[in-house]
Amino acid sequence: MALIEVDHVTKQYVKVAKIGVVKKKRTLFTAVDDVSFAVEPGEKVGIVGLNGSGKSTLIKMMLGILRADNGTLATFSGDPTKYRQRNAQHIGIVFGQRSQLRWDLPVYDTFLLNKEIYRISKEDFLARVEHLTSLLDAKDFLQQPVRTLSLGQRMKAEVMASLLHDPELIILDEPTIGLDVVTKKKIVKFLQQVEGKTLLYTSHDLEDVEKICSRILILDHGKLLTDISAQALAKIATPSQIEFSLVDSANLPAALADVGVQTLPNGNFRVAGLSSKEVQDFMRRLIATTELASVTIANKRLEYVISSGLTTGGGQ
Repeated sequence: MALIEVDHVTKQYVKVAKIGVVKKKRTLFTAVDDVSFAVEPGEKVGIVGLNGSGKSTLIKMMLGILRADNGTLATFSGDPTKYRQRNAQHIGIVFGQRSQLRWDLPVYDTFLLNKEIYRISKEDFLARVEHLTSLLDAKDFLQQPVRTLSLGQRMKAEVMASLLHDPELIILDEPTIGLDVVTKKKIVKFLQQVEGKTLLYTSHDLEDVEKICSRILILDHGKLLTDISAQALAKIATPSQIEFSLVDSANLPAALADVGVQTLPNGNFRVAGLSSKEVQDFMRRLIATTELASVTIANKRLEYVISSGLTTGGGQ
């Protein structure tokens, strides 16, 4: 039996905008539009999309925070709005932009509070804190007030707090947003090692999701664009672009003209639509023939996948 079932779910909001001094205009905005899928126990499922695609709204409906306007949704075989308190005992949640930690208290004090809320035995509590502390390298800051932590330290503490009661379902909503590269890698590696749990991971960073999840749902403007395996998604080649500047901007070698280098208004140069092999070849030529001032390689993988026209069920 599926742990989560979403059947033709729709959620709409009324947006109010001022027109002039007195008048207001109300428009109906569809945040989630006729979405259906199921999540089986033990699956690691990524929910990705650009800002405003409906990811967080969908998660809030699974948790019972919001009620669907149309369709049905079940979490642990029940209506999440009716069984929200019961379900909370079996769910661990991390919201990247909202903290469950007590701001002026040491991190460990929040853990002790969660121990009482979830009725965790002393033996289990100590064992889990020790295990999570080791995996996330968190020993140095557990006794510090939350307000003194860096963003990376706080996010590690958030993950630990959400897992202390050994939940069956782990939901992480943009947990790596704004993190430095080292902390981000640490959390991603930790989540890769999580076994025997059902995990939902929402993000606009497709690269992170592919590393953690075996199945990925891509949302676009509230609609489920595709439900695809990470393995199938990895086979979709995504073009890259390179933007660079030279010490002498007038000294662009003619040998690079054949790849369609564009000159930008700010004096930088850009070449787009490169495969991974073409990126390597171009960079070798660029370094060998110019004096670089700066270079940036960008791969807008999620935007490309969304624009490529994938359809639901088309990549299992």
